Amino acid sequence: MPQPPQEKAQDGGRYYRADDANVVRDRDLEVDTTLKSLSQQIENIRSPEGSRKNPARTCRDLKMCHSDWKSGEYWIDPNQGCNLDAIKVFCNMETGETCVYPTQPSVAQKNWYISKNPKDKRHVWYGESMTGGFQFEYGGQGSDPADVAIQLTFLRLMSTEASQNITYHCKNSVAYMDQQTGNLKKALLLQGSNEIEIRAEGNSRFTYSVTYDGCTSHTGAWGKTVIEYKTTKTSRLPIIDVAPLDVGAPDQEFGIDVGPVCFL
Repeated sequence: MPQPPQEKAQDGGRYYRADDANVVRDRDLEVDTTLKSLSQQIENIRSPEGSRKNPARTCRDLKMCHSDWKSGEYWIDPNQGCNLDAIKVFCNMETGETCVYPTQPSVAQKNWYISKNPKDKRHVWYGESMTGGFQFEYGGQGSDPADVAIQLTFLRLMSTEASQNITYHCKNSVAYMDQQTGNLKKALLLQGSNEIEIRAEGNSRFTYSVTYDGCTSHTGAWGKTVIEYKTTKTSRLPIIDVAPLDVGAPDQEFGIDVGPVCFL
């Protein structure tokens, strides 16, 4: 059988077949393709787009790369793994904050709890103890809770502060200041993500503030109280549950709006 032509090497010391040159060219192409892919991946890390395919690590990183971009929804991947577990967030491009929305942002305004002994007033956790209640989850509609939990862990580690607002809608239910007594004994409790209780008074590191208080007395009309919590201990947020005390009677109703948790 005839053999493929042979070419002599330049050093004269060995021979190689013509089809061996094709193998070398194929390997060169493979190396070129790999280098181009790595170059693109490095460029994506250096200049993320905030898209599903090219997510940013945080909104702060996105702001640093694109300072002229507007605030809005973008994709982030704090753990820098496969982008399939990236999550959609709101980026405040003025501050660089990364804000993660709750999966279900509102609790319906109605009577959620009837006490067997209305005179026995105690804090009752909405998600843990009330019929039909739920603890708050985050990541927006369609997010995988497991993915969000992992990404939140990394986001906390890369952030120096966190903040969140909760709006308590009330009907005959005191949320913060009791107008009748002038104290905060009936104020809501909040539960942080590390199960720590955040209160209206006490140690300043574990107390929330109120920016608007319209739930101070029993008027028979709907009102609202806006609660804000800011902390440098990022592991405490987001808030996962709320416990009112001034509930339990048939005419006492409430609802909740859960704001996004923002990290910086």
